[in-house]
Amino acid sequence: MYARPHDSAEPVICVDEKSKQLLQQTRTPLAARPGAVAKEDYEYQRAGACNLFVAVEPKGHQRMVEVSDRRTKPDFVALVVKLAQQVYAGAKRLHVVLDNLNPHFRSCIEDVLGPAAAATVLARVEFHYPPSRPVG
Repeated sequence: MYARPHDSAEPVICVDEKSKQLLQQTRTPLAARPGAVAKEDYEYQRAGACNLFVAVEPKGHQRMVEVSDRRTKPDFVALVVKLAQQVYAGAKRLHVVLDNLNPHFRSCIEDVLGPAAAATVLARVEFHYPPSRPVG
């Protein structure tokens, strides 16, 4: 997929996600001042977690990051809908490269949006997955 020449009508977009721990200061940092750098304590307090969805179109020089509380089917579907209806609204077809994570399948979009609305989105989105590795 990545070897294809750039085509703005059919962009190749890689989508991945990462869970991130959110941290909070336990002591007030000291601001920088003339002759002294800012100082921050190494101790922190855990303040929850979030999910980052990243969509990258390397040859189109675009990227988008969406933050969600979790990584669920509705969160993934919201990302795909935003790509199709807003970010790449003028594209004929989106080639979305994904890993084989459970929310990354066409059926998830149908589960969340219902068959009719999913068909509208999926008419312009084609998912591509890496080959499965043999076990053993």
